[in-house]
Amino acid sequence: MAGITHLEEFQKPTLRGLVDETVADKTSALGDGFLPDVNTYSTKFAYDVIKNNKYIAAMIGYGSEPPVIDRDAVASMSGELAKMGLKYIATEEELLALNQARSSSEKGAMIDAITLQAVKLVQAMQRRVDVTKMEAITKGTFDYNKNGVKVSLDFGVPSNHKVALTAGNDWNVVGHDVIGDLQAWAEVYETSTGRMPENILMSRQAFGKLTKNTQIILEAGRPTGVTRASDADVQAVVGSYGLPAITIVGDRKVTVKDVYTGNDVVIEFMPEARVVFVSAGLGEYLYGPTVENNFEPGIALNAYDKDEPIQSIIRAVATGFPAIKSPELLFHADVYTA
Repeated sequence: MAGITHLEEFQKPTLRGLVDETVADKTSALGDGFLPDVNTYSTKFAYDVIKNNKYIAAMIGYGSEPPVIDRDAVASMSGELAKMGLKYIATEEELLALNQARSSSEKGAMIDAITLQAVKLVQAMQRRVDVTKMEAITKGTFDYNKNGVKVSLDFGVPSNHKVALTAGNDWNVVGHDVIGDLQAWAEVYETSTGRMPENILMSRQAFGKLTKNTQIILEAGRPTGVTRASDADVQAVVGSYGLPAITIVGDRKVTVKDVYTGNDVVIEFMPEARVVFVSAGLGEYLYGPTVENNFEPGIALNAYDKDEPIQSIIRAVATGFPAIKSPELLFHADVYTA
């Protein structure tokens, strides 16, 4: 059949080059600094992560009363869930337009349009990895609940590294001792790890509480009557106490299409009221091997043609999982009730 696989642009070597180019062009995301990408050839890497780090395995449920199953089954299911994939289908109408192009430039434009869809598939895979990294960093957990399968993994953030301030004694109170909070948490962090935290992550909303804090406004030397400090003022006051600079996570959510329902869903990967202390050395994001990638780690992009129905399909898959090897390098504080 006259699909797309006979075209050089959609044969394996070209598609492999397209993946490599897209990966090379990717702008480094915040999570990459704490969970850098690492290739592994282990076909049981999800199991290895769970077993070696003693993560808290979960129940996998089919129905209202999910049965408790053993760790090996949980690990196996986690390995399956760790495989990600998307595909783009070129319809019969698109194939007709491609093969009936009136000029080489028109045909080239059609090929470029399909190639762009292939690039978008790779970028979507990268987006999923970025979101998963941030969820692991800011939540300390991995949760999956789709299509009748539920898995919940806890990466083992120490209990004394989890704090939740109560209403009336939190950052919603403009006179609250926010610097005292940050110092106390940094001290706990240093006691546990032998080092000060390298980064403080928080949402724009949480940072906004600091700009209105009367203690920070006073120490920033703002004139009497001023009710808000600048971002630079906040950073300067925090830094004067030997605390690391604050990184504002401006985009806390991503909107994606649910492949099971077709509806848009919002994934919040950074809780609004959470402050996160984190340092390099936290762990890695493991890319595992796939059959589609000739048993090599990384993102695979392949094209194939079908007869019934007549379609040409570009398919992207990868296998990956966050491996947090030093969970004590995380500290989570919920600083107000949103």
